[in-house]
Amino acid sequence: MEIAPSTSRFKLYDQFELLEFPDKYVVKPIESPEEGFSVNRRDGDIKPLDENASSGSPTRVSTIYGVGGTIRLLAGTYLLVITSREEVGNFLGLPIFRVTAMKFLPCNEALRFATAQEKKDETYFRTLLQALETTPGLYFSYETDLTLNLQRRCKLAEGWNRKPMWKQADPRYVWNWHLLEDLIECKLDGFIIPILQGSYQVAELKLKNSPAVVSIMSRRCTRRLGTRMWRRGANLEGDAANFVESEQIVEINGFKFSLLQVRGSIPLLWEQIVDLSYKPRLKINKHEETPKVVQRHFHDLCQRYGEIMAVDLTDQHGDEGALSKAYATEMEKLPDVRYVSFDFHQVCGTTNFDNLGVLYEQIGDEFEKQGRRREHPRRAERSYQI
Repeated sequence: MEIAPSTSRFKLYDQFELLEFPDKYVVKPIESPEEGFSVNRRDGDIKPLDENASSGSPTRVSTIYGVGGTIRLLAGTYLLVITSREEVGNFLGLPIFRVTAMKFLPCNEALRFATAQEKKDETYFRTLLQALETTPGLYFSYETDLTLNLQRRCKLAEGWNRKPMWKQADPRYVWNWHLLEDLIECKLDGFIIPILQGSYQVAELKLKNSPAVVSIMSRRCTRRLGTRMWRRGANLEGDAANFVESEQIVEINGFKFSLLQVRGSIPLLWEQIVDLSYKPRLKINKHEETPKVVQRHFHDLCQRYGEIMAVDLTDQHGDEGALSKAYATEMEKLPDVRYVSFDFHQVCGTTNFDNLGVLYEQIGDEFEKQGRRREHPRRAERSYQI
């Protein structure tokens, strides 16, 4: 598909001056210092700048590259700011940055009036924020929303990219969505940066003697998050654990082609009880809502991506075999979704990836059919791994 360049898109402020006063923080865009806002250090109250907002001498002045939002704990609010960034490439011709450092600034002077237990609890929560400050794989752009794939962009109404960035974004893939509430309420659109957690890689090469750019971006869904062993299966709403949308974009001769693949935990009600064993046992929860959970999950996928093909890559024996069998049983009730079971470990092991040709023989016809659809040059193929 060919995308016409937009002559007027919304752009965020991209560099800020952070002024620290005894009673407040002040954030001002370097390119537009008359704009900005202040944050009360006692209660976290946010206000747009007025004539007296930055009067007096700040105790410290530094440069930041974005505001990630605010979070309220027991004794007050913390302001998240991006203190370091790295440009890693571009998405559809617009620069992408990776967060290399960020920091929570405390606005909790009321803590001094807290009880001993409240101070202890606040200290514990603060350690969690420090862990959050080192979250890996965070990406953002000042000029384009990273949460929408190319296919969805092409369906949106003309002028959508002139809306504030947070209104363009898909909340499912905005890592800091809940942190943005105060900024949104204060209508600070030029400061609200949707941050994506995932990965990004880009390469330049030649295809049939024509220069081409190939980029891959993965978007991690914010629903039903958790570490690999602790978060499994789906919830009653049909959200699968550790759901990721991956998009490969090829740009050549002025055209852009998008291939989407989404993956997540098998959308049944199941868990894996973590213990000292290398591979904890699986437990499938017998629940009357299971068929509806699977139905909700795939209904949502079909609404978002069109036709779906589900590829089950689990082992066909042991606990995983039982899980795969239960999954196959539920998929038989969904006639509009093609289900393919492929024992990845049995066929490919740890090194024989050439054997993936066996899988392609099973799904190649569907893959090509989805690729030929004019209105959706590349539909999404559903791939599951556990």
